[in-house]
Amino acid sequence: MPTHETVFVTGATGLVGGGVLKRMLGGDPQLRAYVLVRDELRWRAASRRLGSLADRVVPVQGDLTARRLGIEYWTRHRLAREVTMIVHAAADTSFSRPLAQARLSNAEGTREMLSLARHCGGLRRFAHVSTAFVAGRQVGMIRERDNGNAEGWVNSYERSKYDAEALVRDSGVDWVIFRPSTIVCTGVEGSIPQINAVHRALRVYHRGLAAMMPGARSDLLDVVTADYVNDSIARVTVNPSAARKTLHLCAGRGALPLGELVDGAYELWARDPIWRNRGIEKAVLTDLETYTLFANSVIETGDARLGAVLSCLSHFIPQLALSKQFDTTVADKLNGCTAPPVRSYWSAMLTQLLNGNWGVAPEEAA
Repeated sequence: MPTHETVFVTGATGLVGGGVLKRMLGGDPQLRAYVLVRDELRWRAASRRLGSLADRVVPVQGDLTARRLGIEYWTRHRLAREVTMIVHAAADTSFSRPLAQARLSNAEGTREMLSLARHCGGLRRFAHVSTAFVAGRQVGMIRERDNGNAEGWVNSYERSKYDAEALVRDSGVDWVIFRPSTIVCTGVEGSIPQINAVHRALRVYHRGLAAMMPGARSDLLDVVTADYVNDSIARVTVNPSAARKTLHLCAGRGALPLGELVDGAYELWARDPIWRNRGIEKAVLTDLETYTLFANSVIETGDARLGAVLSCLSHFIPQLALSKQFDTTVADKLNGCTAPPVRSYWSAMLTQLLNGNWGVAPEEAA
């Protein structure tokens, strides 16, 4: 058996998997790593971001959706002999996939990872990256545990990730489950590593394309920074006290009320005289039923492109009206800190969105 730790990471070309891998390698000069790679070109780009740390990383060709992960026999045997930790961060994060397709990557892929884990004789930790929104349509305080599924889910992504969690809990391996909230920027400086549903929704309101937003002024928007999520996973994965714990990597008490979000966004946008002269009215916060009627009417009878945008957002935006707060007691204790409050970086993130033209290339915007 190896005397040093060896981690096997999935999703290493992504925002979370790549960030966690870099932090784990940087924190332990003896650590070796294998990464599951489906796209060789993406891995080349990701490995360049690791710099000299990439010398301790071995890419393994494979695919979450394939039987036995599509890993060649002798390579799989080598993983089983050497790997002591697994960080499973890969996922299909599209909200609009058919459920069967979402489950193929997120649930069945997790099943295959757990099968490999059981063959790793020296494995001491299986870290599974889930999502806070396995809570689905539940409202109120969401605890760091299996919360059940009585209320259902908003989209197939949430459901498939809940199914994956169930597999991890029943696996018999030493697991820890991380449930990040939506990542909106790298750190408190507000830089945006990739555009997601939150940013796209904000762009719709900035352009004056939607008159309503679902939710009440006191409902909370829970988002986090990539730095907090990646630091937390890298730190807690190696903590023996985290065994069979579920952590909400969320803003928690530092989440942003929707009323403050709307007021702050429109106030910031109004500093631009060109935007201000367009006379765009502030979106009205309303109940989910009214918003749904509005969105459906646009989708059925309005502008086709706007209808397509609202149809896409329908897989995400109802969460705004499902008032919930994520308990972070376990995460705060194991981390020794809380996530940065959303208001500490929200304006900076909005400014970065504007300066970066919402992630849209000039020719596409034209």
